[in-house]
Amino acid sequence: MRSLNSRINLALHFDGFLYSYSQIFFARSKWYGVLLILASCINPYIGISGLLAVLFTNIIANISSLNSIFIREGLYGFSAAMVGMGMGAFFEMNSFFFVLLPIVALLTLLLTLGFQGLFNKYHLPYLSFPFLFAFWIILLSTKYFTQLHPMISNNIIGYKDFINGFNNLALPEIIITFLRSLGSVFFQSNVLVGLIIAVGLFFYSRISFTLAIIGFGCAYVFYSIAGINTRDLNELFVGSNYIFMAIAIGGFFVIPSTFSYVIIVLLVPMVALLHYGMGDILLPFHLPAYTIAFTITTLLFLYLLKWRFAVNYLHPVVVQYSSPEKNLYHFLASSKNYQYSKYYPISLPFWSEWMVSQAHDGKITHLGDWSKAFDFIVLDDELKSYQHPGVSVDDFYCYNKPVLAPGDGYVATIADNIEDNIITDVNTKENWGNSIVINHGLGLYSQLSHLKKESFKVKVGDYVKRGDLIATCGNSGRSPEPHLHFQMQLTPQVGEKTYNYPIGSYIIRKEKNYELKTFDIPKEGELICNPEINVLLKNTFNLIPGSKLNWEWQGKKESWEVFTDSWNQLYIYCKENKTCAWFVNDGVVFRFTDFEGDKKSFLYHFYLGCYKVFLGYYMNLSVEENYALTFKNNLVVEYIQDLTAPFFQAVKADYQLKYMDADSLNYTTKMELESTSRSKVGAMVLKEIQCRISLDSNGFKEIIIKEGNKTTTAKAIWLKEL
Repeated sequence: MRSLNSRINLALHFDGFLYSYSQIFFARSKWYGVLLILASCINPYIGISGLLAVLFTNIIANISSLNSIFIREGLYGFSAAMVGMGMGAFFEMNSFFFVLLPIVALLTLLLTLGFQGLFNKYHLPYLSFPFLFAFWIILLSTKYFTQLHPMISNNIIGYKDFINGFNNLALPEIIITFLRSLGSVFFQSNVLVGLIIAVGLFFYSRISFTLAIIGFGCAYVFYSIAGINTRDLNELFVGSNYIFMAIAIGGFFVIPSTFSYVIIVLLVPMVALLHYGMGDILLPFHLPAYTIAFTITTLLFLYLLKWRFAVNYLHPVVVQYSSPEKNLYHFLASSKNYQYSKYYPISLPFWSEWMVSQAHDGKITHLGDWSKAFDFIVLDDELKSYQHPGVSVDDFYCYNKPVLAPGDGYVATIADNIEDNIITDVNTKENWGNSIVINHGLGLYSQLSHLKKESFKVKVGDYVKRGDLIATCGNSGRSPEPHLHFQMQLTPQVGEKTYNYPIGSYIIRKEKNYELKTFDIPKEGELICNPEINVLLKNTFNLIPGSKLNWEWQGKKESWEVFTDSWNQLYIYCKENKTCAWFVNDGVVFRFTDFEGDKKSFLYHFYLGCYKVFLGYYMNLSVEENYALTFKNNLVVEYIQDLTAPFFQAVKADYQLKYMDADSLNYTTKMELESTSRSKVGAMVLKEIQCRISLDSNGFKEIIIKEGNKTTTAKAIWLKEL
């Protein structure tokens, strides 16, 4: 047990070391952390001092039983790293230096906790406040410490010549200044350190790198216009204020977009005003402004976003993935899924197949405030709504057919006792005829009208479930022939204004072909019906918390289990690869919403292959979907996509699922599905993955994956629900 705890603590501190450095540039990357540590150690005094400060901070945090996740993620350590590097840059390393360093680390940790508690109340980040206050305190107090000697000059042999060799490279002044500004973050205003930081930033995040260039470039132009010496940007943290602000607002705390890029351009003058204004305020205390301008600008802007009445143009990051690219791609994926999640799923209010005789914005009665409604009738094979002679209501196929509750709710209103009209006659006095209004909650109501007199199976106040029989179709009110009127509205009175609202799921038949529609508006003339759910598909994809699936693929085993996260969202977790795939299942459609982890795993291929599965079986039916998260393509394509993604999606991905074969429509024990997932630029396909999904009476049997010229088979070992 002691050995296990030691390994856990070592892993905790190792990760905490690396993430503490990458967090400085709003990144979460071990390799970038290593690169930044190496950059800091170009000056060994600065590098060693920063490392020791992080070590002391994380040890104190661990001993104090502070949040281990914060320790591992470097959220306690990144301010300490900057304070430590600052001490290594300003003071000589002697015995007293090493006595003071852990005390400074403790001070920085306490300030971090204090600012964290203060800003968490407003759901705002504390940014560089702990670093600023800790370092200001050091600068103000150390004049009393006679044993702490200022660093007069770097006495490493050949160091200055080595650094000056890079500073004097034949590069445009703006590039030299940009790189030196990056290096100044590590208290080393030189090209070499800046170059290492810049290269690492590019490979970690193309968006962050682009934002850094835009933020700095705009500052350089503004300095030239305002008459400020552009060499000021070389000074400690002057140029980096604009770089940090651009990354923070352009893509880290706000979803990257054209609007976020425009905002950072507009905020550059504000950062300049704050930097020089705060510099003069701090001057009597002999304190440098450092990152105060970036910190105040970013906090004020993020606070402004919280006061908006509508979230337009600029979208705050809700779940932080520590990468502008991931923030953007997850936002695009969730935006796609939001069109589903924001609606309560309403079903068609009938059995079997009906035709939409009048849809939204119809030419007969669906006009003005009452335009968002549907009329339904039943047709025969000759597309007639009645049998010969068609002079009586009983001759019409939809007359006296069951009318169903379109969703769960309470019966709010019933209007009854209106006689059916004779054919071609209408009752304009009692326009809606016999009607029922159901309250589905959250201010949403459905109304069904022209019902048969005294056919109601429920009364006001009754609770009904989706699909319950509530009445039968009639010909009452303004109805020249039997039909069913259906509308959504926001109040419980009969005949209220209609509300534009989609049908959750329905099937369209076009001759012998079928098409699934989800959260869509049926069109006039379409033959539609509620989906019929296949028991085998329903049971196979009924993945509830505790469900387990074991697979064997490419000689390896993947063990999956279904959990719910803190947002009550279902996800599959693979313990071998530490990967997660989030999904929803509304009883009609199983649909993945997100993936995080190793894209070489079988769970990722399962995510692609079963991205959207309709839980019914219709011959010649195909399910199609476009989704925002792209494949792992080659680096050139990925980098081009990352650079263009805030403005437009150069690389797109689509999905198609076909229902190939089943041994029976009613008592299915075997079924074959085939899906195709592609990433493409325009009409050019970059990558394609095909999955042949075989089911048997136990559920999943095997999935054959064809990726390029390579074909592999994943076999289900067992599926068990706890």
